[in-house]
Amino acid sequence: MQRRAILLTGVPGVGKSTIARRLAEELGGVRIDLSELAEREGLITAYDESRKTSVVDPEGMRLRLSAIAGEGDGPLILDGHLAPEVVPVELVRLALVLRRAPWELRDALESRGYSPEKVRENVEAELLDVCLADAVEALGPELVCELDTTGKSPEEVVGEALTIVGGVEPCARGRVDWLGHPRARELLEEMDGCTS
Repeated sequence: MQRRAILLTGVPGVGKSTIARRLAEELGGVRIDLSELAEREGLITAYDESRKTSVVDPEGMRLRLSAIAGEGDGPLILDGHLAPEVVPVELVRLALVLRRAPWELRDALESRGYSPEKVRENVEAELLDVCLADAVEALGPELVCELDTTGKSPEEVVGEALTIVGGVEPCARGRVDWLGHPRARELLEEMDGCTS
């Protein structure tokens, strides 16, 4: 029988890698960074110069992940923003979409040295719930949960994730509304270089 996977997805800077590592430790599972897997196993079809990122072979990833799920035991913890697109839905136990306040996200991405274009692209994606919408479209709403990491320690986020995975807390979506927050307009104006 194949192992089931818990996916962690979201834009860069929300804490996917850190939370995936710690969640795998807590659950006695195996963590796989999907970007690293694609690079290591040659599952890249091209390089997008304009976005400075590799283009993953989705079918090759699905086949490889199905094979990995058939090996060993314990849960798979798969992290990457492309997780909903490359993990076969029949392997998915749950998908956690990590969210972070866009104004915090901007600071984190700038501190990582992201270009202004990449910062803007990712902040806008967070504001517009792009990763959440992509996960729901790919997996269906019953498998997708939203988890706000804003201002929380990794321990707090892992604790919340464990209550969802364990069925103590319900899996929910629609709790995060950045566009309705007063800081959203201010952030967009700052990123546009606009003044009031």
